[in-house]
Amino acid sequence: MAIEQNFRLTVDGAYKRHAPAGGQSCWLHFTAAAKPDLERLLSSLSIHPLAQQRLMNGTDIPTFDEYEGCFFLSLFIVRPSVRTVNVRLLAGSQYMISYMDEDDPLVDHVKERLLNHRDQALYPGYVLYHFLDLAAIRFLQVIDQIADRIQTLERQVFATPFANEIGREIYRMKTHLHELRQIAEAQEETIKMIRHADLPYINQETNPYIEEVASRFSRVPAALDTFKESLSAIFDLQLSLKSDHMNVIMKTLTLVSVIFLPMTFIAGVYGMNFAFMPELKWRYGYPFALLLMATVAMLIALYFKRKGWWGETGTKEK
Repeated sequence: MAIEQNFRLTVDGAYKRHAPAGGQSCWLHFTAAAKPDLERLLSSLSIHPLAQQRLMNGTDIPTFDEYEGCFFLSLFIVRPSVRTVNVRLLAGSQYMISYMDEDDPLVDHVKERLLNHRDQALYPGYVLYHFLDLAAIRFLQVIDQIADRIQTLERQVFATPFANEIGREIYRMKTHLHELRQIAEAQEETIKMIRHADLPYINQETNPYIEEVASRFSRVPAALDTFKESLSAIFDLQLSLKSDHMNVIMKTLTLVSVIFLPMTFIAGVYGMNFAFMPELKWRYGYPFALLLMATVAMLIALYFKRKGWWGETGTKEK
């Protein structure tokens, strides 16, 4: 599908012109491979030096700034690997310039949307909306992915409570969640700033779309906070299950020790070899001693079972 070229820029290179963004405007996308072309383009336009510097160098967190004749937006998108990628947008009345250090399918999705809805490719605000919307969708997809992983961890804790890998996985996930939470919180504030800003480059038709994106993206920080609490609860659950299992082991060892204690006492009595012990010269003394020890052990075991201390985890202690 041919793309109309309404706004003429004397720039040659490997940049991508994706769609017009207005009657006399266009959207230009650059990557690191076309950075020299972007520098020549910026030098030919009347753009604030700080805006140019931020577009070329990027920011560590999502940022929105207004300058004379343009605005700058640093947006972060998240990939299924939970790795974030920075996309920078610079918009004026006649252009929308986007830059990423590396290629990402997000740009093609924005292009596809605009080509399928040519009526929306009228203002830079629509290009901005599609970037914000797809970034929000990416975050929500990763949120669902993390939720599934947390459910898997919960099942894994009950199946293998002693697996040390669970604790390491929880630590790794909490680290990633902390990083995502910082970015998501800053990005939520950035979208709110765009929503409340009085920008001449965003018409009233695009405002409801950006409002909807802001409402949807507000779920992301709240979900990340919930996930951090869930991971802490899973870690505590694993410790509790480990403790319960150790208590069961200690309980079993204690009960076995109690059973053998009277048997040891009987064996000790008959092992003293006093001269005046009637059972020493009795023909059935040895079988009697063994039978006595077995009987005592059995009676103690039956008593424990009746009290619910042995073999019946669901029985309440009486």
